[in-house]
Amino acid sequence: MPVILTQHYSPTDRIYDDAEFSLYHYPRVYFGRVKPYDRFIYYRPLGRSAPRADSKTYFGYGVLGQWFSDPARNDHRYVPLIQAEPFSRLVPLYYNAGQYYETESSVAPQFQAAVREISETAYWKILASGDASATGIQHLLNTEQISRMPYAAAQAAPLDELRVTNVIPPGAGYKPHGDNRPNVYESAALQERARADHQAVLRLVQQRVLQLGGVTMYNNHIDLYARIGDSKLLIEAKSLVDLRAAVDRMRYGIGQLADYDFRYRDVLRGPQKVLAFGEPPDPESAWVSSVLEDQRIASIANARGTLIALNDAAHALPIF
Repeated sequence: MPVILTQHYSPTDRIYDDAEFSLYHYPRVYFGRVKPYDRFIYYRPLGRSAPRADSKTYFGYGVLGQWFSDPARNDHRYVPLIQAEPFSRLVPLYYNAGQYYETESSVAPQFQAAVREISETAYWKILASGDASATGIQHLLNTEQISRMPYAAAQAAPLDELRVTNVIPPGAGYKPHGDNRPNVYESAALQERARADHQAVLRLVQQRVLQLGGVTMYNNHIDLYARIGDSKLLIEAKSLVDLRAAVDRMRYGIGQLADYDFRYRDVLRGPQKVLAFGEPPDPESAWVSSVLEDQRIASIANARGTLIALNDAAHALPIF
């Protein structure tokens, strides 16, 4: 059954770790309403901040992915928005003399509920009013497909300032900039950031860097950038929920590291590239570390709470 997802615009109004058009964060009360691969429509509430043109309207739609647990709070979950598009025109709450789109009647929706189920007819009415194609979104690339493909950099993707942090940020750690929204490739990367093994391996790296008196930074693109004395490390983490996916994760990670090294060249200034796996690849995929060695990329992993080096380039890192 389709659902309405309430999405505050202003970070000061949000109490959850969302990344708009990419990732939705929600508490236990809505567990039963968020189902894998269901369709959703975004609703923008008024909030406490200044009203916007899209306040109290439906402003986008898409498809939910497979939810996963919040690694920090077991009474919360994340669901990736594997396909998400804004409406070409905003849809108001009402149609025809005070009839609500959501309820198809004069009865107001339960606005206090952040996730609300709606009927099929209400769903299609809102899509039609927003000039959304009835079938078009099903033909768009989704983030789950992209994560299994070679990495493709976004054209003319904007740079984002590096932010110093001593704590790996919860969720995607995404900082919105105006009305810019992540494209589907950036969304695929952001969705991975919220996963438990992704965050755990980054925390291990960060702990080592801080113990050595170094500094760690991140931004909307870069998982972690570390400076320890004269050493500079550009770290891209890769979740390995499925150990058989190590080869695809390695290929995607190489693309990201090359992209960020080029895009942020004036800031990073020739860092050692590091690919950090959420756990060691299975023995059949262990050769990926040799490929990374050939590309002069250090390969490391979280082995049950211990950071391990998987190739010679990794053994040469100051964190080992």
